[in-house]
Amino acid sequence: MGVSGCGKSSVGRGIADALGLGFVEGDELHGPANVAKMAAGTPLTDADRAGWLAVIGDRLAAARADGRGLVVACSALKRSYRDGLRAACPGLRFVHLQGSADLLRTRLQARSGHYMPASLLDSQLATLQPPGADEDAVTLDVAPPGTAVLQAALAWLQRPADQRPTHNPAMTTPTATFTQVILFTDTDGRARFREQPIALTEGKPQAMLSPLMPSGGLQLRHSPVGFRSEFHCTGDPQWVFILGGQMEIGLQDGTSRVFGPGQHFFSADTLPAGATFDATVHGHWSRQVGPDPLVTAFVRG
Repeated sequence: MGVSGCGKSSVGRGIADALGLGFVEGDELHGPANVAKMAAGTPLTDADRAGWLAVIGDRLAAARADGRGLVVACSALKRSYRDGLRAACPGLRFVHLQGSADLLRTRLQARSGHYMPASLLDSQLATLQPPGADEDAVTLDVAPPGTAVLQAALAWLQRPADQRPTHNPAMTTPTATFTQVILFTDTDGRARFREQPIALTEGKPQAMLSPLMPSGGLQLRHSPVGFRSEFHCTGDPQWVFILGGQMEIGLQDGTSRVFGPGQHFFSADTLPAGATFDATVHGHWSRQVGPDPLVTAFVRG
């Protein structure tokens, strides 16, 4: 699973070949209307994906009923999509492939013969809800060579369930940049997400550091189950770190992004200079997701 360009097909086929299992390319199961929509650069909606996900669920359910394994390459971007697939095939496991936006975009631009244009990457990244700690899933960085990613996936899949970490230590290698997710105010006054690298120029190869950043202080917040805010702007730009539970940030365009424990983003969606707040245009909302209270740390500066 993962966004376009992360290598689902190649890694999926590699897993299937190594384990002697069948393989299904999820992209080939989209109906003509979905293919035409994506080829035109229009993101799919939940309604567009519903029938496609049902077909994939049926393939998985049939394989399970026959007692045979099956590997499927499927974006499975949202938790609700994965819940539906799990309902069709209990015991389903996910290998989540992730990479920086720049790396994925470079791969997509070099790809030919596929209907999915590189222009849809940003919408997929905004839709993506990475697997939570309660999902039987591993997240692997796709920056290393494909053979290393495949071996890490196989090593995780072949471990007993109680010994499978959610991030494979073998894939944790020093990188030259740190990817900063930024919630910002675009030129039209609306909130958007973007990603940018922060150079790690200090420290040692075993523990690389970014330059020291200014901070206006640390503040902790506990939000109970059911919490949801109204649309609002950020007062002062701040880092938001998720310590417990899950936090969903929704934008005016109807998209949202979920952040779980250990994840973070930089919130700089401030009211444009001279503007009067308009709840139909400006700001974003946040809410607690899942069964656990949301615990966050804010570092301003």
